Amino acid sequence: MSDIPTPWVRIDRITATITTDLPVPTGPAPIVLAWRTAIAALAWWGLLAALRGDISQLRYFSQVTTLTVALTATASVLTFAVRSPRWDRILAWCRGASTTYAVVTAVIYQVLLSGNLDATSSLLEHAVVPALAVTDWVIFGPGRIRQQWWTALSWLILPICYLGVYYNVRKPSGEPLYPFLDPDAVSFWRWVGIMIAVFIVVGFAVWAIGLLRAAAARRSSDIRT
Repeated sequence: MSDIPTPWVRIDRITATITTDLPVPTGPAPIVLAWRTAIAALAWWGLLAALRGDISQLRYFSQVTTLTVALTATASVLTFAVRSPRWDRILAWCRGASTTYAVVTAVIYQVLLSGNLDATSSLLEHAVVPALAVTDWVIFGPGRIRQQWWTALSWLILPICYLGVYYNVRKPSGEPLYPFLDPDAVSFWRWVGIMIAVFIVVGFAVWAIGLLRAAAARRSSDIRT
Protein backbone atom coordinates (compact mmCIF):
# COMPACT_ATOMS: atom_id res chain seq x y z
CA MET A 1 0.00 0.00 0.00
CA SER A 2 1.14 3.57 -0.56
CA ASP A 3 2.68 5.49 2.39
CA ILE A 4 1.26 8.76 1.06
CA PRO A 5 -1.41 9.90 3.54
CA THR A 6 -4.87 10.34 2.13
CA PRO A 7 -6.45 13.84 2.38
CA TRP A 8 -8.72 12.96 5.30
CA VAL A 9 -5.77 11.50 7.24
CA ARG A 10 -3.87 14.74 6.73
CA ILE A 11 -6.90 16.71 7.89
CA ASP A 12 -7.19 14.54 11.03
CA ARG A 13 -3.53 15.09 11.85
CA ILE A 14 -3.82 18.84 11.38
CA THR A 15 -6.95 18.94 13.56
CA ALA A 16 -5.25 16.90 16.29
CA THR A 17 -2.25 19.25 16.22
CA ILE A 18 -4.42 22.35 16.46
CA THR A 19 -6.47 20.83 19.30
CA THR A 20 -3.31 19.89 21.22
CA ASP A 21 -1.85 23.37 20.83
CA LEU A 22 -4.95 25.17 22.04
CA PRO A 23 -4.40 26.75 25.47
CA VAL A 24 -6.27 25.03 28.26
CA PRO A 25 -7.88 27.57 30.63
CA THR A 26 -6.50 26.95 34.10
CA GLY A 27 -7.26 30.25 35.80
CA PRO A 28 -10.34 30.87 37.91
CA ALA A 29 -13.60 31.41 36.05
CA PRO A 30 -15.11 34.93 36.23
CA ILE A 31 -17.60 33.79 38.87
CA VAL A 32 -14.74 32.55 41.08
CA LEU A 33 -12.93 35.86 40.66
CA ALA A 34 -16.07 37.74 41.65
CA TRP A 35 -16.51 35.43 44.65
CA ARG A 36 -12.91 35.90 45.83
CA THR A 37 -13.19 39.65 45.27
CA ALA A 38 -16.23 39.71 47.55
CA ILE A 39 -14.33 37.76 50.23
CA ALA A 40 -11.38 40.15 49.99
CA ALA A 41 -13.63 43.24 50.14
CA LEU A 42 -15.56 42.03 53.19
CA ALA A 43 -12.38 40.91 54.97
CA TRP A 44 -10.69 44.27 54.41
CA TRP A 45 -13.86 46.05 55.51
CA GLY A 46 -14.02 44.06 58.73
CA LEU A 47 -10.32 44.54 59.44
CA LEU A 48 -10.28 48.29 58.82
CA ALA A 49 -13.46 48.72 60.87
CA ALA A 50 -11.85 46.83 63.76
CA LEU A 51 -8.55 48.72 63.56
CA ARG A 52 -10.23 52.15 63.51
CA GLY A 53 -6.93 53.63 62.40
CA ASP A 54 -5.02 52.04 65.30
CA ILE A 55 -2.51 49.51 63.98
CA SER A 56 -1.87 48.26 67.52
CA GLN A 57 -5.24 46.49 67.33
CA LEU A 58 -3.40 43.83 65.35
CA ARG A 59 -2.36 42.43 68.72
CA TYR A 60 -5.73 40.65 68.75
CA PHE A 61 -5.90 37.37 66.87
CA SER A 62 -9.26 38.24 65.30
CA GLN A 63 -7.56 41.03 63.38
CA VAL A 64 -4.62 38.81 62.48
CA THR A 65 -6.98 36.15 61.14
CA THR A 66 -9.01 38.62 59.10
CA LEU A 67 -5.78 40.02 57.67
CA THR A 68 -4.69 36.55 56.49
CA VAL A 69 -8.06 35.99 54.79
CA ALA A 70 -7.95 39.45 53.19
CA LEU A 71 -4.40 39.03 51.90
CA THR A 72 -5.03 35.51 50.60
CA ALA A 73 -8.24 36.41 48.77
CA THR A 74 -6.62 39.55 47.34
CA ALA A 75 -3.61 37.56 46.12
CA SER A 76 -5.95 35.03 44.51
CA VAL A 77 -7.68 37.80 42.58
CA LEU A 78 -4.57 39.74 41.57
CA THR A 79 -2.69 36.66 40.37
CA PHE A 80 -5.56 34.90 38.57
CA ALA A 81 -3.56 34.93 35.30
CA VAL A 82 -0.45 33.35 36.82
CA ARG A 83 0.29 29.86 35.46
CA SER A 84 2.67 28.44 38.03
CA PRO A 85 2.28 25.13 39.92
CA ARG A 86 4.56 26.50 42.62
CA TRP A 87 2.38 29.57 43.13
CA ASP A 88 -0.76 27.40 43.11
CA ARG A 89 0.72 25.36 45.97
CA ILE A 90 1.63 28.48 47.94
CA LEU A 91 -1.84 29.96 47.46
CA ALA A 92 -3.51 26.66 48.41
CA TRP A 93 -1.39 26.55 51.59
CA CYS A 94 -2.38 30.11 52.47
CA ARG A 95 -6.07 29.45 51.82
CA GLY A 96 -6.05 26.35 54.01
CA ALA A 97 -4.18 28.17 56.76
CA SER A 98 -6.45 31.24 56.73
CA THR A 99 -9.53 28.99 56.75
CA THR A 100 -8.20 27.16 59.80
CA TYR A 101 -7.53 30.42 61.62
CA ALA A 102 -10.97 31.77 60.71
CA VAL A 103 -12.74 28.69 62.09
CA VAL A 104 -10.79 28.75 65.36
CA THR A 105 -11.35 32.49 65.75
CA ALA A 106 -15.11 32.17 65.25
CA VAL A 107 -15.41 29.23 67.67
CA ILE A 108 -13.26 30.75 70.41
CA TYR A 109 -15.09 34.07 70.17
CA GLN A 110 -18.46 32.38 70.65
CA VAL A 111 -17.38 29.86 73.30
CA LEU A 112 -14.82 31.69 75.45
CA LEU A 113 -15.39 35.38 74.76
CA SER A 114 -18.43 37.66 74.56
CA GLY A 115 -19.79 36.33 71.26
CA ASN A 116 -21.30 39.78 70.67
CA LEU A 117 -21.88 40.46 66.97
CA ASP A 118 -23.64 43.82 67.28
CA ALA A 119 -20.73 45.85 65.88
CA THR A 120 -20.19 45.65 62.13
CA SER A 121 -16.51 44.82 62.62
CA SER A 122 -17.35 41.97 64.99
CA LEU A 123 -20.04 40.58 62.70
CA LEU A 124 -17.65 40.57 59.77
CA GLU A 125 -14.60 39.22 61.61
CA HIS A 126 -16.31 36.57 63.72
CA ALA A 127 -19.15 35.39 61.48
CA VAL A 128 -19.27 36.58 57.88
CA VAL A 129 -15.59 36.26 56.93
CA PRO A 130 -15.11 32.86 58.63
CA ALA A 131 -18.27 31.56 56.94
CA LEU A 132 -17.04 32.78 53.54
CA ALA A 133 -13.58 31.28 54.06
CA VAL A 134 -15.07 27.89 55.00
CA THR A 135 -17.52 27.98 52.09
CA ASP A 136 -14.72 28.81 49.67
CA TRP A 137 -12.62 25.89 50.94
CA VAL A 138 -15.50 23.40 50.95
CA ILE A 139 -16.43 24.29 47.36
CA PHE A 140 -13.00 24.71 45.79
CA GLY A 141 -10.53 23.17 48.22
CA PRO A 142 -6.88 23.47 47.12
CA GLY A 143 -7.76 22.88 43.48
CA ARG A 144 -6.15 19.72 42.11
CA ILE A 145 -3.25 19.91 44.56
CA ARG A 146 -2.80 16.98 46.92
CA GLN A 147 -1.52 18.48 50.17
CA GLN A 148 0.66 16.28 52.40
CA TRP A 149 -0.62 15.29 55.86
CA TRP A 150 1.92 17.50 57.60
CA THR A 151 0.46 20.58 55.88
CA ALA A 152 -2.04 20.89 58.76
CA LEU A 153 0.86 21.00 61.23
CA SER A 154 2.66 23.66 59.19
CA TRP A 155 -0.36 25.91 59.62
CA LEU A 156 0.61 26.13 63.32
CA ILE A 157 3.45 28.51 62.42
CA LEU A 158 1.36 31.67 62.76
CA PRO A 159 -0.51 30.73 65.98
CA ILE A 160 2.75 29.71 67.69
CA CYS A 161 4.46 32.95 66.63
CA TYR A 162 1.42 34.88 67.81
CA LEU A 163 1.55 33.20 71.23
CA GLY A 164 5.19 34.18 71.50
CA VAL A 165 4.26 37.84 70.96
CA TYR A 166 1.08 37.57 73.04
CA TYR A 167 3.05 36.47 76.10
CA ASN A 168 4.67 39.91 76.30
CA VAL A 169 1.70 42.07 75.30
CA ARG A 170 -0.97 43.52 77.59
CA LYS A 171 -3.79 46.00 77.42
CA PRO A 172 -2.89 49.58 78.46
CA SER A 173 -4.48 48.76 81.83
CA GLY A 174 -2.08 45.85 82.28
CA GLU A 175 -4.78 43.21 81.85
CA PRO A 176 -4.29 40.27 79.46
CA LEU A 177 -5.78 40.63 75.99
CA TYR A 178 -7.97 37.58 76.62
CA PRO A 179 -9.18 36.81 80.16
CA PHE A 180 -8.88 33.04 79.77
CA LEU A 181 -5.31 33.34 78.43
CA ASP A 182 -3.46 35.20 81.17
CA PRO A 183 0.34 34.84 80.96
CA ASP A 184 0.57 35.50 84.71
CA ALA A 185 -1.91 32.76 85.65
CA VAL A 186 -0.88 29.19 86.49
CA SER A 187 -3.42 27.99 83.92
CA PHE A 188 -1.70 29.82 81.07
CA TRP A 189 0.33 26.91 79.71
CA ARG A 190 -2.63 24.57 80.03
CA TRP A 191 -4.62 26.94 77.86
CA VAL A 192 -1.73 27.19 75.40
CA GLY A 193 -1.81 23.40 75.07
CA ILE A 194 -5.58 23.46 74.58
CA MET A 195 -5.35 26.18 71.93
CA ILE A 196 -2.65 24.35 70.00
CA ALA A 197 -4.74 21.16 70.16
CA VAL A 198 -7.75 23.05 68.79
CA PHE A 199 -5.69 24.42 65.91
CA ILE A 200 -4.40 20.92 65.15
CA VAL A 201 -7.88 19.36 65.16
CA VAL A 202 -9.38 22.11 63.00
CA GLY A 203 -6.33 22.10 60.75
CA PHE A 204 -6.62 18.38 60.05
CA ALA A 205 -10.35 18.76 59.39
CA VAL A 206 -9.61 21.50 56.86
CA TRP A 207 -6.82 19.38 55.34
CA ALA A 208 -9.14 16.35 55.03
CA ILE A 209 -11.81 18.40 53.26
CA GLY A 210 -9.13 19.74 50.94
CA LEU A 211 -7.94 16.21 50.22
CA LEU A 212 -11.45 15.17 49.19
CA ARG A 213 -11.99 18.26 47.06
CA ALA A 214 -8.63 17.85 45.33
CA ALA A 215 -9.39 14.21 44.50
CA ALA A 216 -12.76 15.24 43.07
CA ALA A 217 -11.11 18.01 41.01
CA ARG A 218 -8.55 15.59 39.57
CA ARG A 219 -11.26 13.07 38.67
CA SER A 220 -13.27 15.80 36.98
CA SER A 221 -10.19 16.93 35.07
CA ASP A 222 -9.46 13.34 33.94
CA ILE A 223 -13.02 12.91 32.67
CA ARG A 224 -12.83 16.14 30.65
CA THR A 225 -9.53 15.10 29.08
